[in-house]
Amino acid sequence: METLTLTADGVCAIPLSETELKERLDQLEAKAREMEESIRYAGSLQRSILPNERIFQNVFKDAFVLFQPKDIVSGDFYWIFQHHDDVYFAVGDCTGHGVPGALVNIAGNTILRQIIRLEGVDDPALIIQLLDNELTSLFNDNLTEGMNRDGMDVVFCKFNLRQMKGSFCGAGRPLIMVRSGELTEFKKGPSSIGYSNEGLKKFETVHFDLQEGDQFYLFSDGYTDQFGGENVKKFNRNRFRNLLASLNGMPMSKQKKELILSHSNWKGRNEQVDDVCLIGITI
Repeated sequence: METLTLTADGVCAIPLSETELKERLDQLEAKAREMEESIRYAGSLQRSILPNERIFQNVFKDAFVLFQPKDIVSGDFYWIFQHHDDVYFAVGDCTGHGVPGALVNIAGNTILRQIIRLEGVDDPALIIQLLDNELTSLFNDNLTEGMNRDGMDVVFCKFNLRQMKGSFCGAGRPLIMVRSGELTEFKKGPSSIGYSNEGLKKFETVHFDLQEGDQFYLFSDGYTDQFGGENVKKFNRNRFRNLLASLNGMPMSKQKKELILSHSNWKGRNEQVDDVCLIGITI
């Protein structure tokens, strides 16, 4: 007589034969392979949307892009767009990582271009405000209950290399400049893009002059939040600033190699905790 067993919820279940069990396992493995292939394809699509490093190198005197997703697809993104004499560029750090973060950053990437090209807006703070409005509406308008907390932190710049003028808006992310060996950090703004319970948001444009040889760094928090070292602590912002200051004067390709090496050495055998995105440019 066949023995019946109870599942965790008290439902009576008939044990599977070895043949049936193998068939179920084969089906699960096939679905897992199909899902992995879909995610890998999504990752290749995401990479095709991200600008090639050479675009930054063609626009600026020198540049690098360091992009290391934690998973196959990334919640971080980088972006650049030339419009007349202005070059707009940004690094975004979306809520979460993996597939959910990738969906948010693809939406942000597309909306940014539309705001500048179609609406003719050129002030960084206003661009970020419009991006905030669009993303908040996109992810929340059709909800029947609760609030979707998807959003992003962004460092957004507009440089005019002919007039040697720069401007920046930080929505939760700072901008670092190294000039003649001296490091200056333009502070992040108090508000991020997307979900917020803080009420009225405030985005501010910071203006500054550019000088030949200035080096700027836009980055997500993946590099500084990496755990490692002897005591398994975060790399942290101070250590990151000191590292950037020590690289001043090096070609950007050399800086990129040193930054990758430093991150790898600090991480050691620990798991990568988040997506890493870092852009460096020289005026």
